[in-house]
Amino acid sequence: MARSDWGIGLVGLGGISRHHLEGYAIQGLKVVGGADISLERAKLAQEQFKLPFITDDYRQLIDHPEVKIVDIIVPHDKLERRLPIVEYAASKGKAIFIQKPMMPYLDWAKKLVETVDEYGVPMMVNQNSIFAPGMLMAEYYMRDYDIMGRIYYCQIENRAWVNPGQDAWVAKDERWVQADMAIHHFALVRHWFGDVKSVYAILARDKSQEFVKGDTVGVVNLVFKNGIRAAIINNWSYRGNRHRPHSIEEIVVQGDRGVITFDSEHIHVKCADGREMTPEVHGKWFPDAFGNSMAHFVDALDNRKPFYCSAHDNLKSVAIIEAVYISAKENRVVIPDELLL
Repeated sequence: MARSDWGIGLVGLGGISRHHLEGYAIQGLKVVGGADISLERAKLAQEQFKLPFITDDYRQLIDHPEVKIVDIIVPHDKLERRLPIVEYAASKGKAIFIQKPMMPYLDWAKKLVETVDEYGVPMMVNQNSIFAPGMLMAEYYMRDYDIMGRIYYCQIENRAWVNPGQDAWVAKDERWVQADMAIHHFALVRHWFGDVKSVYAILARDKSQEFVKGDTVGVVNLVFKNGIRAAIINNWSYRGNRHRPHSIEEIVVQGDRGVITFDSEHIHVKCADGREMTPEVHGKWFPDAFGNSMAHFVDALDNRKPFYCSAHDNLKSVAIIEAVYISAKENRVVIPDELLL
């Protein structure tokens, strides 16, 4: 089958959906249509992206005979919002592609995984950080022992002032930046370095961000089972003049032969023997990572091969979210594997 045979139906046509649609167009993927509880919003998306089919009932979209993959983009703040869509799509035998985070709470995520397991359908979590152009290029250099040697440390720093308004649905839960933003980084470093052995976190909140209920600052220390250490820093209360906002958070990966300093659009490699490289990165996180991620899923389905960020594997990333909030609350190291038992 060709990529264009895998018809995609988007459930949720809010702001982030345009990056999905732009990315899919770049990859030559087939979009059958979209569903949104606001028919007006659906009509705007239809007009902008020439969607063949729209509806305000996600079941009509999922039932469309050309829809083979259901792309779930609705907010993740409530289990009762996502679970019925996952269950209906799974019951119809459709493959599922779900926007990160799968869920902000591990117990909720487990319910989604149990549902797709019950019906035996594939589900990939759209951890698109893995597929951002700069990340893909950096990974290529990371895998080169001659350049990096033994990798022992990674640091990610994302800082900016982010203050959603009163009417925004985000930031109204007790879990915010770690669940909504750092999950990008948790999945990314797990993809690079393997499973995490332990988590220790400190969190803070800037009370001047009056419409935010959850955490706004977090420093998370991860120890991987292979001994690599990582510090994941997300600061969405930064008022200073040296922002490193999403999607150009700064990433440093150090080995005993070299270091890579990069973001999703730029990369610099320096080796202990004096070699330096600044390869050109083609593309940006938005929208290329979204197109790359879905193309990876389509190609895997088409060739009957495993894919990154499967629902089961992503439970390990959601377990890091859970471990972070437990660690910060109880001031202790948490073992993510124990939360998955």
